[in-house]
Amino acid sequence: MKVAKWLLGPLVALGILAGCATSMTDIKGFNMISIEQEKELGNKFAAEIEKQQQPVNDPEVQRYVDKVGRRLLAGARTVEFDYVFKVVKDDSVNAFAIPGGRVYVHTGLLKAADNETELAGVLAHEINHAVARHGTRQMTQEYGYSLVLSLVLGDNPNMLAQLAGQLFGKAGMMSYSREYENQADFLGVETMYKAGYNPNGLTSFFQKLNAMGGGTQSNVARFFSTHPLTSERIQRVQAEIAKLPPQRYLTDETEFKNIKGRLK
Repeated sequence: MKVAKWLLGPLVALGILAGCATSMTDIKGFNMISIEQEKELGNKFAAEIEKQQQPVNDPEVQRYVDKVGRRLLAGARTVEFDYVFKVVKDDSVNAFAIPGGRVYVHTGLLKAADNETELAGVLAHEINHAVARHGTRQMTQEYGYSLVLSLVLGDNPNMLAQLAGQLFGKAGMMSYSREYENQADFLGVETMYKAGYNPNGLTSFFQKLNAMGGGTQSNVARFFSTHPLTSERIQRVQAEIAKLPPQRYLTDETEFKNIKGRLK
């Protein structure tokens, strides 16, 4: 990604520290961007993203995904943002979170999931990118505090539009560090369990994508390029699930099937 080097502030070195030695249980980490600043940045990114991504014009589909997301938030460690869940028309298998607690789900992901539990697994992962504030932490690491702050303040609208497209729009997606992906998996398992979803839905969806051929098919390439799946990563998630006390999970799949039918 091309960003003018002179825009990178001297504090970029501090940002690099934010991506090092991430503790799975530490959701705070190092972040020079405040909660309020992140909310403002998220609002600005959302305005740009929704110029590129077309929301699904079906209130029932939007309501359903929002309902699943809000059930999961009950199991999150903290809810510091006003979360928004939106479905966008895109047949690639993907979902992504932007700074400030906005989560977008592609129609292709809804079509690929077999049940609500698999959808919840992906949403739990994305929610926890927002919970741990990975977006602003990684942006500060890559571009420097000065540039990120200028986006918050609205001083650099052209760069904001450029990054919105390159990081979150159809042109590309934000690729988190391995540590951040692992932490989102770890917290996602915890969130699903506390919200009453079987966390095996996360691994079953990962395994399904692997069986579909990874990045060799265009409809799944986006997920693999932004959320690299390895056998080690899947085994790590399974190991975390194995530590959880037994629990009865209750999920009615009728509504999920109806929603999938509306997307055909």
